[in-house]
Amino acid sequence: MPLVHRIWHKLAAVSLVASLVLFTLAVSPLPAAAWNIPGHMLSAVIAYQVLRQENPPTIAKVKAALEKHPWYANLWQARLQDVPAADRDLVLFMQASKWAHDIRIQEKAQNRPSWHYTNLPFKPDGQQPTVQIREPEPVNILTAMGENESTVKNENNLERRAIALAWLFHLVGDIHQPLHTAQLFTVDYPDGDRGRQ
Repeated sequence: MPLVHRIWHKLAAVSLVASLVLFTLAVSPLPAAAWNIPGHMLSAVIAYQVLRQENPPTIAKVKAALEKHPWYANLWQARLQDVPAADRDLVLFMQASKWAHDIRIQEKAQNRPSWHYTNLPFKPDGQQPTVQIREPEPVNILTAMGENESTVKNENNLERRAIALAWLFHLVGDIHQPLHTAQLFTVDYPDGDRGRQ
């Protein structure tokens, strides 16, 4: 068999195996998991890329605001020194996006657990009438987004504005994932499944 035909058959076999692996992954049920720090950093990368394409001057404004964040001088600036100059603004966006997770351990006084989610009730059709839903808590990701947006727009204290901006980076990532937006009520979960978990 000529060399070209042997290569062609090997490529076809590799392609078939790759297709089967991708198909298996696509149809296999995977466990759901909440957004983690890399997920938040990825949402910051997306925000940065969109701004770079649609409104580059905003990047400089965001950077200037985030430089007033209390973590900038203490942590972020040192981390940025290890990054090529061309990537520093991007990495600053990424640091800001994960800050709300970092404070859970390092600065508990700043932590706002209820700001990360809202548990909109979901009761599937066919559930028993005894299954009662519970409305979301009054303080949640939706109220937090409004509060932080207002702070960014109206606050004169630059540090508070920077903190609110970091919260917005984080909350925009949180609100885009289902485990932070709904709570299931069924016979198996009469008190709800605590959708944020």
